[in-house]
Amino acid sequence: MTSAGDPGALAGLLDREAVRDLIARYAFAVDDHDLDALAQMFHPDAVFDRDGHLATGWPEIAETLGASMRGFQRMIHTPHALVVELTGADTATGASSGHGELITRRGVVLAAYRYRDEFVRHEGRWVFAHRAVRFLYATSADAYAATLAEVDRVRFPGDEPRPSTVVPRQQPPVT
Repeated sequence: MTSAGDPGALAGLLDREAVRDLIARYAFAVDDHDLDALAQMFHPDAVFDRDGHLATGWPEIAETLGASMRGFQRMIHTPHALVVELTGADTATGASSGHGELITRRGVVLAAYRYRDEFVRHEGRWVFAHRAVRFLYATSADAYAATLAEVDRVRFPGDEPRPSTVVPRQQPPVT
């Protein structure tokens, strides 16, 4: 166990804070539809997993994120809880949750999501090596109350309703 005066403990705190900043900057960049900023947040060989749809490498990730951005006139992502575990000098894992308010031409979509992440230090900064998002729900603001109790509560415009893939056993470990 390290003490608060241990330089290794301070480095760990700084690394965790850098990962937290990465997650916050990601939400801002997605909301701003800023693919240039997002490009700096992913390892060149990263994998982005959106409910089981995989994009590998920045060009595919940019296309996936860009398509999502084009579908929404405005996006407001609010990260909530975050757990970061340093797994090595230059590697970490994490889990986070959040909510989104997404404005389309047809109305407002409300969503709750969870991310499972793998991070690496690349060229001196922390970046995503693997980012997987799962939705607890996504529904129109008008149908919000009725949708939450449904099994098929992931309802993005134009998609068939489907169940959430978030299951309780995926809770982040206690460290």
